[in-house]
Amino acid sequence: MAASHQNESGTRWWRKTVFWKVAAFLVGVQVLIGVLAVGLSAYFAYEESLDLVENSLRLRVDGLAEEIERRVPDLTSGPTSLPLPLANDLATRFPDPIVLVDQEGNVIRTIRPDPRVFGGGETSGDAPLPADLATKLESGDVVIQISPSNGNSYGVAPLFDAAGFRVGGVVVIPLDRSVDRELEETVSALRRAALAVALLAGLVAIMIGGVLTWAIIRPIRLMTSSVERIGLGNYAERLDSARDDEFGRLSQSINMMAEKVEESFNSLVATDRLRRDLVANIGHDLRTPLGGILGHIEEARRHLQSGDVDASRTSLDSADRQVGYVTRLVEDLFELSLLDSDVPPLRLEPVPMGELVQQAADGQRGLFAIDDTHFEVEIQPGLPVVDADGTRLLRLLQNLLDNARKHAAAGGLVSMTARFQDHAVEVSVTDDGSGIASDAIEHLFDRYYQGNTARTRTGEGTGLGLAISRAIAEAHGGKLTVFSETGSGTTFRFILPIDRRAEV
Repeated sequence: MAASHQNESGTRWWRKTVFWKVAAFLVGVQVLIGVLAVGLSAYFAYEESLDLVENSLRLRVDGLAEEIERRVPDLTSGPTSLPLPLANDLATRFPDPIVLVDQEGNVIRTIRPDPRVFGGGETSGDAPLPADLATKLESGDVVIQISPSNGNSYGVAPLFDAAGFRVGGVVVIPLDRSVDRELEETVSALRRAALAVALLAGLVAIMIGGVLTWAIIRPIRLMTSSVERIGLGNYAERLDSARDDEFGRLSQSINMMAEKVEESFNSLVATDRLRRDLVANIGHDLRTPLGGILGHIEEARRHLQSGDVDASRTSLDSADRQVGYVTRLVEDLFELSLLDSDVPPLRLEPVPMGELVQQAADGQRGLFAIDDTHFEVEIQPGLPVVDADGTRLLRLLQNLLDNARKHAAAGGLVSMTARFQDHAVEVSVTDDGSGIASDAIEHLFDRYYQGNTARTRTGEGTGLGLAISRAIAEAHGGKLTVFSETGSGTTFRFILPIDRRAEV
């Protein structure tokens, strides 16, 4: 059972990667090409060898005829009788039968190959002589016919007497064993060469196939590992996309996908954090005002039960004011939570800064008149148009003016200046109030801080105005600072660099 599990694991491992499949395919193709090349080479080499064998056999058959002419004393009447020594010698010349014929092609004598020389194997049987043997003899040429496919091979040489007249011929037929012997070394060499070439081609094919396959599979494996890590939550994972090919373009596409996934994930995280912070802030910050509302309602109920309608109405008016405060507090908490997120949701649009500053001043001018506070505005002509969230910048300026109006001296002065310098728009709001102690300045932008009444609800505001103002400034890439001394008034300065977030 363990062996079976091991085999299944091995099979699964084999199937999990395409490396070996691709490598085996490439190696198989290359080995097949090598074998075909070797086969074609062997074929042409064999054809060339047949030509050499034909020439060799021609010389041997011609030499056989010359030997008979030389050793037979009288060939006038043809090769009718041969000396015994010559007959024995002729039996050792070819592993195939030697047939002596007269000049018309009639068989005179057949000499079998000596089995002691050529082995005791089965020798070729008597084969029919060529039909045109007489014509071949009459031509006087040595003729060699090699046909390995059908076994119809033979060699013919004419015999001449001492006077030069043709008296017959010698025929070696069939010539199969002689051809096989002549080709034996060649065939053996071709086999050895084919085996060596096949082994070498296979080895080279495995090496080349492995290298090529690894070059293809390795980038895919790296991509797969990176995608798996991204799938496991490592959204910052990136692939090397320096290659200028399909793998490089695929890596770039995967990186773009990972960036979008990371952005989406970060957005979800930020949204969830915003939700938690908002719920926590609301739960914490609404507890006291909601308790006050319930207290006023209970008080109004008691007065109504006792018949004091005016006191009941007064308590309900107080509860109504508390409800208004809670509404503003929830809105400010939601706004501050949005601005504190990693990517504040700004609605960017072209904003003429001169017109925006003037709009903020006009919106507060009536309140300054009611409080009998002098209000001066100085706007440098030609302020640039910036790419910003105009609604939120307007709120920032209104918060600064509202804060200055509340803390200015009775019948005092509040001034607002706007100018362009050092590639930035600078808006300053100054009041002539009592100023801020140095130990309080560092807490001025904290939530709910209201001077000496920190974290109280006695004022008109929610205590979040300055915190929201600074968050708006930083969301636009700017900054909001304060300069103050006790008894010398206070100046808030908002600086918005236009080289980062705006255009002229």
